[in-house]
Amino acid sequence: MEWFDGKERRAIAVAASAALWAGVQGYAHAQSAQGQDEHAASTSTSVQAGGALPTVRVQGSSAQDSVRGFVARRTSTGTKTDTPLDEIPQTVNVVTSAQIESQGALSVNEALRYVPGFSSYGASTRSDWYTALRGFSPNPYIDGLAAPNTLNLAAWRVDPYQIESVTVLRGPTSVLYGQGDPGALVDIRTKQPTAEPIHEIEVQVGNDARKEIGLDLGGKLTKDGALTYRFVGVGRDGNMTTGPQADQRLMLAPSVQWRPDADTSLTVSATYLHDSTDVSDNFLPAAGTILTNPNGQISRDLYTGDPSFARYDKRQWSIGYAFEKRLDAVWTLRQTARYAHLSLNNEGTYGGGLDPTDPTQATLTRYAGLFQPNYTRFDWENNAQAYFHTGSIAHTVLFGFSYSRQLSTDSEQVALAPSLNLYHPVYTPVTTAIFSGPTSFGPTDVRTTLDSIGIYAQDQIKLTPRVVATIGGREDISRTRTQNVVAGTVQSQRNTAFSGRVGFVYLGDYGLSPYVSYATSFNPVIGVTAGGTPFAPTRGKQIEAGLRWKPTAKNLMLTAAIYQIDQTNVLTPDPNDPSHVNSVQTGRVRSRGIELSAVGNVTRDLTVAAAYAYQDVKNVEANDASLDKWPVAIPLPRETASVWGDWTWHTGPLAGLGLGAGVRYTSAAAGGFDNSLQVPAYALIDAAIHYDVRNWRFAVNATNLFDRRYVTGCQSDAACFYGNGRTVVATARYDW
Repeated sequence: MEWFDGKERRAIAVAASAALWAGVQGYAHAQSAQGQDEHAASTSTSVQAGGALPTVRVQGSSAQDSVRGFVARRTSTGTKTDTPLDEIPQTVNVVTSAQIESQGALSVNEALRYVPGFSSYGASTRSDWYTALRGFSPNPYIDGLAAPNTLNLAAWRVDPYQIESVTVLRGPTSVLYGQGDPGALVDIRTKQPTAEPIHEIEVQVGNDARKEIGLDLGGKLTKDGALTYRFVGVGRDGNMTTGPQADQRLMLAPSVQWRPDADTSLTVSATYLHDSTDVSDNFLPAAGTILTNPNGQISRDLYTGDPSFARYDKRQWSIGYAFEKRLDAVWTLRQTARYAHLSLNNEGTYGGGLDPTDPTQATLTRYAGLFQPNYTRFDWENNAQAYFHTGSIAHTVLFGFSYSRQLSTDSEQVALAPSLNLYHPVYTPVTTAIFSGPTSFGPTDVRTTLDSIGIYAQDQIKLTPRVVATIGGREDISRTRTQNVVAGTVQSQRNTAFSGRVGFVYLGDYGLSPYVSYATSFNPVIGVTAGGTPFAPTRGKQIEAGLRWKPTAKNLMLTAAIYQIDQTNVLTPDPNDPSHVNSVQTGRVRSRGIELSAVGNVTRDLTVAAAYAYQDVKNVEANDASLDKWPVAIPLPRETASVWGDWTWHTGPLAGLGLGAGVRYTSAAAGGFDNSLQVPAYALIDAAIHYDVRNWRFAVNATNLFDRRYVTGCQSDAACFYGNGRTVVATARYDW
């Protein structure tokens, strides 16, 4: 089967011709002294004494260099070029390493607690991606490339000690990144090689016998600094919050960068992570958590698994490179690639709701499962950037091509396990013999191959010194092949989609920059209609207006945004099928809301991170009236609000001492897709104390300081989840 049909080839040929013409014109204009002078100024090149290599602000990697404390002023996530935040016509939130450190985040989820509209089930040993932003699951990326896309059971993890920053790009992002839901993209930037020497060792102790050691080393490998390195490693041992199992991790992340001259760089990096633990998610019934139960409230410490049948052994590794070459004053070429593999052996027991045979409501039905997902993913990204002028108008043009392939296998077997008394648990040992008994379901063995290519173009046009327009388009083609080994069936599907974005920013006085944009997205839907026609991709479109304020001479960033997202081609029950087995694509989801945020320094000593979001997300068209309701993703509260403050003395006898405190509020949310339950609102208090002296940093962070009992969300009346209790972690770090 050909990737492109005749119509698509013609469209791509026209786009390529236009791109080539723009590049030729840009090159001609850039040869003028004005173009070369301005570009030279933007790269900030300076020759160092002693014949050392000049320091260069390299496009695409310099965003980290513009970070001060909680505030990032540039990013490459929003445009795939190194761009000031106030020139991007979509909302962008950046959580810096300083904020992660101040708040003591122990996962990606925890790093996002103080951004607008964030909601989550809480900490999980399985996944970092139990989140909803603008009503949809965010699309996870790591260093600009997609994270392997699988079920949360075996999601790719990034250890927080490895993180440099977490960037949230809100709204549809298909114009640059391809397929995905229209809510947001979360891009984790990891620590990279540096010429500046880094020698750091960190030790943590905390709840549940947590003991962790981290090592961060970096610097020059050669005297002239042409070869630099970074090594980040973590070893952790501890206990699960519930149950008798250990919680252990080993993470290694070496990387090397070669910079033979000021215009060329090649970075090669690898990661390895091994988790040996147990699944932390206890599926509890609504009766006893958010509803009354005649036996009382279910203990937050209840372990619903089985001590003799509990294993979660995950191994993941990746290797990749990032190459960049500045050819001249106009053109810069970049290429990145990553090969990643994950394998999981998971055996566990989990709740399935109240046992219907027990009228006292004291017994939990349980299921045991054997899960062995494996996947391999390869991503390859290429782009060419041209900086030039047409008259007085400056252009930053980007042309790109991306390819990805993911191979995955999902082998599962589930069986009914012995029930468990919720109030007086007695654990009857679970053995593999139950999987050959009459209450066994399965096995299943599904193998999937996903291929995707995309061609895109973007122009960031500085129409005047104050007006910036961003226009882009992308054509994607994806092919999916799903083989059900047990059923002996094979299903193939091919999808094409065009995505676009147009936006305008006005760079006003006093650091104010209002913006407006329109963007679209797509996401393939696997399956067929009752007539055998493959489903079309869902389509998303967003209109957004916002305002950024970067007060002059202050390290502070405030943002406000209002938006509406419409997603069409959503699956909804087939009205001609009384059994509701088949679906049609006449459903529509609408998400609209308001978001406010503020990060940075109010004074030299006081740093804040505050956020508020109101969101109205619902199925506005559905053939089943019970689905025409509020919840689209769960948990999905209508309102979230948070504020974190850190006061650090910089002078006087208390210099180096800091105190931090924060409050997080989550409003009531639907507890099931049929609106049959309501999860109560809750507010949590966090706190920290830290002290920096010479080469040492000491800190103690506490989340949910008053140990409040709360439920983060319910998927149904059989699956509710308690939030984390009080967690206290002490950290000591030494730099030399």
